[in-house]
Amino acid sequence: MLEKIKDKLNDVIAIADGCPEKYQVKCFEILLNALLTAEGVVPVTSATVTKERVSGKPSPEFFTRHGIGEEEWQRVINFDGEAYSIIVSNLKEKSVSKKQVRLALLLGVKGFLETGVPTVEKSQLVELCKQHAAYDSPNFSTHMRKQKNLFLPKGKDWALTKPGESKAAEVIKELAQ
Repeated sequence: MLEKIKDKLNDVIAIADGCPEKYQVKCFEILLNALLTAEGVVPVTSATVTKERVSGKPSPEFFTRHGIGEEEWQRVINFDGEAYSIIVSNLKEKSVSKKQVRLALLLGVKGFLETGVPTVEKSQLVELCKQHAAYDSPNFSTHMRKQKNLFLPKGKDWALTKPGESKAAEVIKELAQ
């Protein structure tokens, strides 16, 4: 069954890519849900994901998938029973651009944990970069554009790619040491 879905997923992606940019994500979600339903799989909705996150339990699937133990991730990301926050103070990088990328990766994980979608909101990233002395206003967007393999532009925000999720996991492991 998964092979069938995998084959059809490329068609879903191609159709969504053909939509106007502001509708691509929604188009993809609708088509993917239709595909999953047609194949007899109950799709996970954002409402389902949100309900799990509100229940007060951390979402370990990201960490489990990437082999990150609870002790490790809790040195980098805090869960207070309601929300996640990035608590690491030393990003173990000197350059502003590398600090910014690391913070964006961590924000993507935070977004995934809270909503099920690895979104990096520009406003949150700017604020976090300012807190970590990593905000370079003239080059801020350029730093993100140079990381096409890690981040997909989503309007003024970004989403982590699969390689971005893997890189974020590597960063969490490194920062936890």
